[in-house]
Amino acid sequence: MGLKLSRKIRSFRINFINKVKEKNITLYKVLILIGAFFKFIVKINKLKSYQKFSKNLDKINNFEYKITSQNNEDGIINHIFSKLKVNQINFIEIGFDYFENNSLNLVNKTSKGLFIDGDQDKVFLLKNLLKITYPLRKIEVICELINKDNINSLILKFFKKDDEIDFISIDVDGIDYFLLDAINVKPKLICIEYNFWYGKEKKCSVPYREDFRWKMGSLYSGTSLQALNSLANSKGYYLVALDSSCVNAFFIREDLKDNFEILDPVISFKEPIRYNSEEIEKARQNLLKEELIYF
Repeated sequence: MGLKLSRKIRSFRINFINKVKEKNITLYKVLILIGAFFKFIVKINKLKSYQKFSKNLDKINNFEYKITSQNNEDGIINHIFSKLKVNQINFIEIGFDYFENNSLNLVNKTSKGLFIDGDQDKVFLLKNLLKITYPLRKIEVICELINKDNINSLILKFFKKDDEIDFISIDVDGIDYFLLDAINVKPKLICIEYNFWYGKEKKCSVPYREDFRWKMGSLYSGTSLQALNSLANSKGYYLVALDSSCVNAFFIREDLKDNFEILDPVISFKEPIRYNSEEIEKARQNLLKEELIYF
């Protein structure tokens, strides 16, 4: 009864907000900003969560925790920059939610930060929430559908060519491989989403399409870990972490790699404990029948 009532309330709220949006866009923005503000404040003040979501953990997974990241990226990012003794972090976040992303926990210690996403509401909310909560920070939030042709020009609108970029997070649920391939800047650390459903051996990705959109619930998205690892190596980056949620891979720049244990993507490959091996294998075989590019 409680769950059904909760769904009814949520459905009513969504319908109400959508009707307001149709009739008065200003009132719509005020309403969603008020609701988002409370959610945002709760999120940035949450206690750390240390739950692990897979087995076959590496030493670096001991440092995992979650505050404002979607999974346990916060702890891994903090550990890596602590080892590098980097206290002021310039970051770029490509693909985000206003209350949950890999760079939000860095805002308090950033010199310059750039968020890019194609969703107008998310951009409007994050831009205004950051103005309210971190008014003195030099952070830009851009609404743009990013692709391999505009990624570098968008970055250079905010960062100068000689600016040191410490961290880049890429999470667009689709053409991530091609964005990493196209990017010209050389950050210290790259966090990029991969699709574990492809398995630990395949080097593949969804084909490049500027209009690619991930469908909620679909396994058809992104790229395999092996494909990303090979591409990262060719650009002078090495795998140092896979979060236990089996979502993100972390690559360190070559001149900094001696500070970390470099991981083998096959040996360190993980699968979420919430699925059994039969479920994973069946879903994987179906996914591999989709239109894919192999490298």
